[in-house]
Amino acid sequence: MRWGLILLACFVIGCKDQASTQVESSTTLALDSSIVESSKPIVLMFYSTSCQPCKVLEQNLAHAKLQHLLSSFALYPIDIYAKDPITLPFATPTSAKSLRQDLHIYATPTLMLFDKHHLVAFKHIGILSVDDLALLLTLIPTLPENLQTQESKQQWLSSHLTHARASKGSL
Repeated sequence: MRWGLILLACFVIGCKDQASTQVESSTTLALDSSIVESSKPIVLMFYSTSCQPCKVLEQNLAHAKLQHLLSSFALYPIDIYAKDPITLPFATPTSAKSLRQDLHIYATPTLMLFDKHHLVAFKHIGILSVDDLALLLTLIPTLPENLQTQESKQQWLSSHLTHARASKGSL
């Protein structure tokens, strides 16, 4: 329980300095034009090859229950220690180290969900269950337009996750 509170505090503190992040064309993180034109929400899964929780999250994302939902997203697994430059979903190749710094990736697995406007909507460090992933993938396309910051989107999505878990009795 104590570790959970510590991790939660670290997560909340980490989110505060990430005000609404848009991957703009003028930055090194410019999205590939085919991705921008598609207006598909984006899922970035940051992993490392030696990370056991990353493998669990990868299995959860591959679950049959999520395949229909994921078909309306652009999913990109990204090895945070990759030696070669990372290309897709970005227009210009970028190093894994630069990407970690720019997107504040401090641990794996980290899942980042971008809305249809390619703004960060949700960032999570650790494993998410298949049910939590299904709920997030269902909610991202329905985010209220009045939520302008990453923090407000994160809070809205987190409250829906908490409510869903509480109603199932899994809190």
